[in-house]
Amino acid sequence: MCTQHRSSSELMCTRHRHSSGKSFGGLQTSAATHGISQAIKLLRFIECDAVNCTMMWPKRATVVLLAFFGFLIIFGFRTVFTMVMVYVIKDNDNDGVTLFKECTINGTAFDLQLDWSVATSQYFNTAYFVGYVITQLPGGFLAIRFYPTKLFGGAIFISGLGFLNLAFFMKYSPIIAFATRFLQGLAEGVCQPAMSSVVSAWAPKSERARIVGFSYSGIYLSASLASVLSGAATCYVSWNAGLLLYGCLGIVMSLVWICTVYDSPSQHPSLSKEESLIFQKEGSNIRMASAVVAKRIPWKGIFTSLPVWTLFLTNFARSWVFATIVTEIPQYFADVFGLNVATIGFLTAFPPIMTSVFVIFSGILFDKLIKNEKVSVTVGRKMAILIGFGSEATTLLALAFIRNYYAAFVLLVIGEGLAGFAMAGYKVNPVDLAPQYSSILTGVVRFGVLGATASTALAGSLRQKNAESWRRILIIAGSVHWLAVVSYVIFGSGKQQPWAQSSYMNLVTPNGEPQKTYGSTLKTPEKVKPDMNGLVHCTRNASDIIPSSSEYSKNI
Repeated sequence: MCTQHRSSSELMCTRHRHSSGKSFGGLQTSAATHGISQAIKLLRFIECDAVNCTMMWPKRATVVLLAFFGFLIIFGFRTVFTMVMVYVIKDNDNDGVTLFKECTINGTAFDLQLDWSVATSQYFNTAYFVGYVITQLPGGFLAIRFYPTKLFGGAIFISGLGFLNLAFFMKYSPIIAFATRFLQGLAEGVCQPAMSSVVSAWAPKSERARIVGFSYSGIYLSASLASVLSGAATCYVSWNAGLLLYGCLGIVMSLVWICTVYDSPSQHPSLSKEESLIFQKEGSNIRMASAVVAKRIPWKGIFTSLPVWTLFLTNFARSWVFATIVTEIPQYFADVFGLNVATIGFLTAFPPIMTSVFVIFSGILFDKLIKNEKVSVTVGRKMAILIGFGSEATTLLALAFIRNYYAAFVLLVIGEGLAGFAMAGYKVNPVDLAPQYSSILTGVVRFGVLGATASTALAGSLRQKNAESWRRILIIAGSVHWLAVVSYVIFGSGKQQPWAQSSYMNLVTPNGEPQKTYGSTLKTPEKVKPDMNGLVHCTRNASDIIPSSSEYSKNI
C-alpha cells in the first residue's frame, strides 16, 4: 500500500515492504494519477524521446541470451571433438548400421583415417578435463579480482583458436591434439566461475533460478546442436568441417560478448529506469570486482562449510555423468550397437533438447514455488536435485542392461530430459550460499570436474568395444550419481551462510549511504529509514517517479 503526497518538488511515500496491487516502479498510484499510470503500464516496454519511440529490451535479457549462446558454443566444442574422433580413428567402424546414406567423403581428399586407438582419444578427453580442473579456483578468484565478462569472453576466444589449430594440424601428431585439448581445458575452466559472478550481478532474487536456467540451458542444447552439425559436416563435407565451423563461431561469439555485456547493471550506460528500480529492490548488492574484495574472501568459512562440501560432491558426480553422456555415449552407440557417425549424431541430438526444455521449465517452476512461499529455498533446491539427478542416475543403471538401440535412445531422452530439473538446484546454489563470493564458491565446487577426469580415464581403461565393458562403465556412473543425490538431500542448503554475511553487510557506510555495488543502480544516494512497524519512508523528486503532464503529452 502506498500513500502519495504531491508537492512542487517532492513526492513523499509510505509503503509496506510486502505491498500488493497495481504499481509502477513499486509505488501504487493514487486516483488522481490513475489514468496516466494505466497508460504508462501499457507503454512500459516503449521508450520515447521527442522524435522516436523504440521498444525496450531488458538489459538482463541480453546478458541471458548471450550467455546462452556462449555456453551453446563452448560446450559444443566437446561434442564436436568427440564426433570427429569417432570418425577419424580407424578402430571405429563408420560403415555400420545407419539411418542415412553412407558418408560421401569416404576415400576422397576430404577424408581422414588415423592409426590411433580409441583409448588414445579417451586420453585426449582426460587431458582436456585435467586442464579444466586446474583453472576452476583461479577462475573464481580472477572473476572477483578483475572482470568476469572479459574472462568468459576470452576463454571462448582462446578455445575457438584451439579448434582452428586442430582442424589444420591435428593430423600430423597425437601430441598436437593432446596439447591443444589440455590448453582448451585450461581456458574453458574459468567460464562457469566467471558466469557465476555475472549471474550474481544480473539476476534479481525473484528471477534467480530462471535466469540461471535460461543461461545454462545452452550447455545442454549444445550437445544436441553439435551432434547434428558435426555429425553431418564430418560425414558429408570434410573430416574437419565441424572443427572449422565451431572454431569460427567461438571467435565471433567471444567478440560480441566482450563488446556487449557489462560486469554489472551499475556499469551499463543505458539501463532503463524500470529495470534500475528492479535491481534496487531485488539486486544481490555485491561489490565490484577489486583487490579489496579479493583480500576479504572467507577461505576458512568456505572450506569448513558442510553445504559447500555437499555441493562439491554433487558437482563431482554430475561432472562424472556429464562426461559420460557427452564424450562416452557416442562411443557406446558405436561399440554396442554398431552405428555409424551420422546416425549417432542424430540420435544423441534429442536428449539434450529435452534437457534444455526442462532446465527452463524447472527454473520458472521453482522460482514461482519459492516466491509464493510454497517451499523454502532449501527444500526447492533439494527437490530439484532429487527429481533431476535421481532420474538421470536411474537411467544410466538401466542403460547398462539394454541391448536395443531404439530402447536405449528412448530411455536416454526421458532420463536426460528429467535431469534438467536439477539445474534449478545445484547451478544456482553458489549464489544462494554466498552471493558476494559466488564465483569463488563455483570455482571450489567446480573442482568436482575431477569426476569428469576420472570418468574418461576409467572409460579408457575399461572400454573393450563390447557390451560387457560398457555395462561396468554405466553401473559405476549411475552408482556415483545416486550417492551424491542422497548426500545433497540430507546435507544440502539454500540459505546464505554466516561466513558470507560480513562483506555484504558492509555495503552500507557508517553514514547510511550505499557504496557502489553490482546489484545497485542508484545514481545518487537515497537515505532509507525503516520504522518500528516495518514501513519504509522515502523522499524523492516527483519527476523521478511519474512524468509531468506536459512531458507525458509530448511523448504521446
